[in-house]
Amino acid sequence: MTATTGTLADEVWRLMTAQGILFAVDAPIRQTLSNLVEFFAARLQRDPDSVRAELEAALAADERFTREEINGQVVFVTSRQGRYVPPETTDTHTFKQRLYEPEKPLPIDDLSVVVSTSRPALTTVEPVYISDYWIEQARLVAAAKAAEQVAPVEAPAPAEGAPVVVEQPVAEVKPSPAVAEVATPPVEVETTAEVVGSSEPAVTEPVATEVALPSEPAEPSTVIVVEGVAIDLRLSPAEIVAEHGSLLERVLTERLEQDPLRRIVSFGRLHYPEANLVSFGKNDLRKIRDYIIERNEPLLDTEIIADLYYHNPRQPDYEAFRFSLNYRLSREKDFEFVGVEGANIWSTKGLPSIGSKRVKAAEMGQLTSYLIEGFDDSLADQSAEAIAASGSVTRFLTFFEWEYGVLPLDAAMTALLPKPVFADQRSAVLRFDSPQHFSSYLVEVRYPTGNRGGWLQGLEDFFHEHLVPGALITISRTDAVNVFSIGYEEADETTARLLTFDEKKNKFSFANMTFYCMVDDDLLPEQNRYGKLRNLKAFAMGERRKAEMILEHVCETMGERSGSRDQPMYRVTFDDVFIAYNVLRPASRSFLQALLDSHPSVAADPAAPGSFLFTPPPVERGADEAEDEEDLPIQPTLRRRSGRYIEDDE
Repeated sequence: MTATTGTLADEVWRLMTAQGILFAVDAPIRQTLSNLVEFFAARLQRDPDSVRAELEAALAADERFTREEINGQVVFVTSRQGRYVPPETTDTHTFKQRLYEPEKPLPIDDLSVVVSTSRPALTTVEPVYISDYWIEQARLVAAAKAAEQVAPVEAPAPAEGAPVVVEQPVAEVKPSPAVAEVATPPVEVETTAEVVGSSEPAVTEPVATEVALPSEPAEPSTVIVVEGVAIDLRLSPAEIVAEHGSLLERVLTERLEQDPLRRIVSFGRLHYPEANLVSFGKNDLRKIRDYIIERNEPLLDTEIIADLYYHNPRQPDYEAFRFSLNYRLSREKDFEFVGVEGANIWSTKGLPSIGSKRVKAAEMGQLTSYLIEGFDDSLADQSAEAIAASGSVTRFLTFFEWEYGVLPLDAAMTALLPKPVFADQRSAVLRFDSPQHFSSYLVEVRYPTGNRGGWLQGLEDFFHEHLVPGALITISRTDAVNVFSIGYEEADETTARLLTFDEKKNKFSFANMTFYCMVDDDLLPEQNRYGKLRNLKAFAMGERRKAEMILEHVCETMGERSGSRDQPMYRVTFDDVFIAYNVLRPASRSFLQALLDSHPSVAADPAAPGSFLFTPPPVERGADEAEDEEDLPIQPTLRRRSGRYIEDDE
């Protein structure tokens, strides 16, 4: 789907969702193609046939729309939440059948685990129907137990004066293979001697009968097969885990989830018997929530246990208590897990948000969506294996990252930061320490979901106090899995007139700034080189997600104008487009290159490699219309001190 078709599809989607504003979020919103063609043809003043072709192409390429034909008319369907998914009406719930003959029955020893022995509340005795399946299972279990044991046989004492007929079975007893190795000693079977015509009681004498055993018991196999993979049990546990750990962990998790009684509960990669959990009531949960709010930041489970329950790791029940706490909090909607593997961190409702409030989470997810669309080139200079081995990432700051204190969660950062513990985990909270300034910052990592990218937020104060756009920063691991260090290359004092953003006036301007860090001159927004940056329009964040519109605005602002008044042309270099585009929204070089190549109004300049020519569509102008350029006042000289700009005395 190209940017043009995406823009047209977005406009149609907004039009249809406005039509169904009072519909449910998953309710279908339908509109005929003929109505859409009539509306856009009148609006764009274009031929209906060409509009129809563009509409069909745009809506067919967009996954939010479904094409239908009703009574010979083409109808497009969507919903307020995106693509309309018809509800599933087939009733597949066969609880009666599964209860009567389960697909994966529980292991049983007798019918006592199937038929309850408790007295019913009814005064009348109701008949209990037992499936043939359970009766057969009980018979097989009883037969197996009988085969494992050889019980002594003793005849009953005869009545006085009655003849005694004695049966002396001396037969070979063949045990089942399961008990062949156990029944090694001979078994004595009591038999009764035959006494005829005597009133004396029978005399019993033991007759030894040896059980026939295999001459050479079969050697047990040391190989088990798990989902087609042979595992040799002669290996050490460490070797088995190193080779088959992921397979065994997945199979164990699946088997525990299939247990209908939930006898083993799980939290992440940890499992524990449900019957041994420590109970936490509503008062405990309220106390934990109040303590987290009092500390005003997400807390580790170890801190909660130590401060509220006075447990320490030396106590024998510490790990059981810790697991019970985490499992209980994971089942409460008022608590959110924001930890990583090895550090269980909990947040709750009522805590202040981490990072700048000027950019909403939904907007940042759309602005960083290029990372999951195949335009992530962060591993061009350093591989993921090298990052994992070194434990650090070095990168340059763009203006957008510096201004809002965010970093895209690209492949390089993903290789450095810990992975989420749960599949549905939304975010994680880490701590970034600055050894150069003895300061610490909470950073929230927002993981990518669906068609939205991920990012880090919470570094706005650090960037504004110590860095400038274009600065070189390094993020490294520490001994703690949830703590990272952030630093920069120090340099001599430098004063330059750099781009700033006045949020009150909602406009860009230049001001003198003094910094002490190493920078990339191509990314430093200095007035002498990139003076046109102040003419950029500070679009709302919702509009900045329109990649094509931002590109056109950047080309007009940064390019050298030529051509006629009615048909201007702008020549712009890739470096100018890259630095200006990253003022308004984050973008990688590969994403920007693909955007330039796919835009119908942008073409490569054959006379100057690395330059592009942008020819905007012709716009009808009035006879008396004139272009006015605003004379901007000279900005005062400002110096960065303690996170604020102050005017110099000079």
